[in-house]
Amino acid sequence: MQFASYTAFRNSLLWLIEGDELATTFSHNTADLIIGLGEDRVYSGDRLTPGLRASSMVSDLSVAVASNAAALPADLLELKEVFFSGEPPLEVIPLDRLRALEADGSSTGAQARVCAQDGDTLRFWPVASGTALGSYYAKPATFVDLPDVDWGDATTLARYPALFIYAALFEAALFLGMVEKGAAWETRYRQLADGANHAEAMRVYGGSPLRMRAR
Repeated sequence: MQFASYTAFRNSLLWLIEGDELATTFSHNTADLIIGLGEDRVYSGDRLTPGLRASSMVSDLSVAVASNAAALPADLLELKEVFFSGEPPLEVIPLDRLRALEADGSSTGAQARVCAQDGDTLRFWPVASGTALGSYYAKPATFVDLPDVDWGDATTLARYPALFIYAALFEAALFLGMVEKGAAWETRYRQLADGANHAEAMRVYGGSPLRMRAR
């Protein structure tokens, strides 16, 4: 399943909702809003279904550290890897664990070993300076921006188009009160989301069994 343009994607969604006659259930502006809500659901996830984390969403990270803090990119969804040049990767931990380490002692002069997100910044322990490198999952450009760019650049959508269709259908059902169809569309969305994240794990590990890391 591929689409030549955003308009083709939107029309396919409307066909699934309205049928072949493409009646005026809602305007294109409303359809754009519903598609955007579906897109947010795909990337953010919820308590039942994790957000999509595809290799096509990975961007390089390079941020200056000042006063033991580095500003995070505005499009960050999730950190993938953080390190300093020539040093092993840092463990990304919850902020409360980092605060506990800070309270126990500063380990002045030691190389940073862990980091934690603190609002829109990244903090380190022990205290760090310089440039933090790595990679992160970035939220791609929104669908409504795609009419003005090469549709072939929509790599995440091109890899999992059905996932985005059913995410938008799920949002449309909530908007229109389509209870029966909404339940079916939600089930299909969650199946596709789980399948996409499984496929991404297989792309990384090449089908080898995943191993739990001891802490």
